[in-house]
Amino acid sequence: MINLGPDERIYLFKRIHPILLKLWLLPYLLILLFIFLSVLFFFFYKISWPVFVLEKFSEVSKFKLNFIFAFFLSLTLPFFWSLIFLEITKYYLTYWVVTNERIIEARMIGFFNIQYSSVELEKIQDMRVLVKGFLPSFFHFGDLIIQTAAEKGEFILEKIDNPELAKQVIFEAKIDYEKNKKL
Repeated sequence: MINLGPDERIYLFKRIHPILLKLWLLPYLLILLFIFLSVLFFFFYKISWPVFVLEKFSEVSKFKLNFIFAFFLSLTLPFFWSLIFLEITKYYLTYWVVTNERIIEARMIGFFNIQYSSVELEKIQDMRVLVKGFLPSFFHFGDLIIQTAAEKGEFILEKIDNPELAKQVIFEAKIDYEKNKKL
């Protein structure tokens, strides 16, 4: 949970670009679709037991092989739903907040493990934007790398939407911070 100071105001709130969430979820959704279609296939297509199994274990013929395959395939569905849930949760619990005093980062490391860090605006020395590749150029997202005088050294806002705008807002927030500090 982020606690703001009494005079602290939020200027900007950023997350990883939403197109990346969709790209991360696509393989899981395709696997889920394949498993679902396979389960449907096994429900409606009759598969018989091999002859050598029926000769040794005649009572096995009571169980339909296609239903057994469908059952075991359907057991994998909760695993993939959990992976999808983890990716969505990680997306929503990783964000950056720019205030009139500092930049705050909240990053989900694992379940029940969120790391918070911040850097004061007065410790920012340099900022640069890195947009690398076709997808980031096309969808206008990239990294904003902030050099600081703090012990962390570099503060990176990863894969955010419109990093140039974020850089401008942080620059203006730093100017406002320095003006208010002198008063």
